[in-house]
Amino acid sequence: MLSLVIGGQQPYAMNPDTPLARLITEALAESRREGTLEPFVAALESFSGVRIPEAQRALYPDNDPAAIQAASRAMVAEGPISEGLQAWDVRCLIYVGARDVDFHDKARRAANEIKNPQFISLKERDHVGAHLAQVDPLLPAVLRTLRSNS
Repeated sequence: MLSLVIGGQQPYAMNPDTPLARLITEALAESRREGTLEPFVAALESFSGVRIPEAQRALYPDNDPAAIQAASRAMVAEGPISEGLQAWDVRCLIYVGARDVDFHDKARRAANEIKNPQFISLKERDHVGAHLAQVDPLLPAVLRTLRSNS
């Protein structure tokens, strides 16, 4: 059976006027002008108050700022990406930061529509912090999702 692990996203239309969406749009425009994702990384760290670990930071220069900006624009412009979540018959783990004002409520809504999902709201985390969470509680939840028979 197919399994999904979804973090920091939701299947509904995105609001481009939230503080995080505006920050990302502006930081990616600056990154594209400068030809480096350093302004984007700095903006994410400033927003979350968390420094991205060096191992992850080292991967950012491998990305093309124009491509990341194009992907971000497409994600915002695409509108809702899934209808009929009640019909999904898939093992699904949804995790999101409890302080993620852009995605938390919609991620919870998706969890309420999908049959038998696991939903984890990471305390004291925002959008960026949820992706920087240490192993607990994500790894055990991911393994439960992948190993489950139903």
